[in-house]
Amino acid sequence: MKRHIISCFLSALAVTSCVLPFAPVAHAAEKKNVLIVGDSVSTVLRWSPESMRPLWGKAYNSTLEVWGCQKLLTEGCNPSKNPSALASVLKHKNDNIDIVVVMTGYNDTGDEYLRQAIRKINKAVKEMGAELMWLTYRQNGNVRIKARGFNKVVRQEAKRLNMSIFDWDAKSRTKSAWFNGASTHMNALGGKALGRGIRDALDTHFQSGSTTTVAPTTTVLDTTTTVVP
Repeated sequence: MKRHIISCFLSALAVTSCVLPFAPVAHAAEKKNVLIVGDSVSTVLRWSPESMRPLWGKAYNSTLEVWGCQKLLTEGCNPSKNPSALASVLKHKNDNIDIVVVMTGYNDTGDEYLRQAIRKINKAVKEMGAELMWLTYRQNGNVRIKARGFNKVVRQEAKRLNMSIFDWDAKSRTKSAWFNGASTHMNALGGKALGRGIRDALDTHFQSGSTTTVAPTTTVLDTTTTVVP
């Protein structure tokens, strides 16, 4: 058996050099920069800070661009305060974003409009060097029929564009306690579930390194959250 020798050269005052026969320590994985874009359905991530707790800390730095009345390609009901989802993405084109998570579309209509919006946002995201994850739409209340058609489009475009999906509709379908009545808008409990779900979907996406469809469970990590004013 070979004997490893640790060579240390001593001066009269101190150790000046010491060569150790150990492998170098691997650097910790860098945090992923996440941009979350959404309309009033996802503003729970802003008004209920506990919703973002699963995303604080080791794995992710999160930036929120969640605005009431947000639309996919056009300005919302207050143009100065409700930029489109596409404009919100382009605002961060130089911010070294790793992945964009989109939960916008409840204020838009038309399956083909959604299809073109996904393609335009995907193009902008890819030009940033980032990846795209899209949440399915909860089929409930007055958007039940629209959401069903939208979810079909989301799945079709995911295959075409190599886009990941977080199946929020599947995860939340039987969870009426997360919502305010027959609505798509969450209470604080639903916000926590959304935050955990996004975190788990991101975990699965980056572990698999490929297109994923996720209706996740939980594990606790932490992260820095930037709320854009």
